[in-house]
Amino acid sequence: MVDPLILGAIGAGLAVGIAGLGSGIGAGITGASGAGVVAEDPNKFGTAIVFQALPQTQGLYGFLVAILILFVFKTTATAWAMFAAGLAVGLAGLSAIGQGIAASAGLGAVAEDNSIFGKAMVFSVLPETQAIYGLLVAILLLVGVFKSPGSTGVAALGAGFAVGFAGLSGIGQGITAAGAIGATARDPDAMGKGLVLAVMPETFAIFGLLIAILIMLGIMFS
Repeated sequence: MVDPLILGAIGAGLAVGIAGLGSGIGAGITGASGAGVVAEDPNKFGTAIVFQALPQTQGLYGFLVAILILFVFKTTATAWAMFAAGLAVGLAGLSAIGQGIAASAGLGAVAEDNSIFGKAMVFSVLPETQAIYGLLVAILLLVGVFKSPGSTGVAALGAGFAVGFAGLSGIGQGITAAGAIGATARDPDAMGKGLVLAVMPETFAIFGLLIAILIMLGIMFS
């Protein structure tokens, strides 16, 4: 029998550690762009902070799940469910890297033309949906979907891996969104087609979310 406290502690560490890594890299990418923009126009400091804050939310999701594991669900969720919850939100949190790439491009575009701020924000927030999927699955795992500490408990890893690794598609989405921001800055009419291209990488994150939910439903009704 695996000690729930041990796997719970590891899951909490994975949640805040991996998600924090993604947020740190994403915020660093945006911050580097912001430093250049502010050097050219100090009045853009507030705008730079707004864009740099976007990739930091994934780290907050990881921190939230870590707190839930350690102080709320450690006596009710199974050991493997807590571990899987950390994997889900942690791996999906690496989407912050893609969001940082998109936010960096958005900040650069806004530095040239303030009127594109809203459109740049739309593209910049797209990669965060993968992290939200990971957060959703993590919470579902923690509320007690997997009650058995045996083989069905270990099956929780499947759900965590599915949504977590699929969430890495947010990096590709961020790269596409960055290109779409540049295209929209040159031609505002390109936004619609840019959005279509930018949301396509998210399809794979939806696949991961779907499989994670099917695994949880399968165990609940088995």
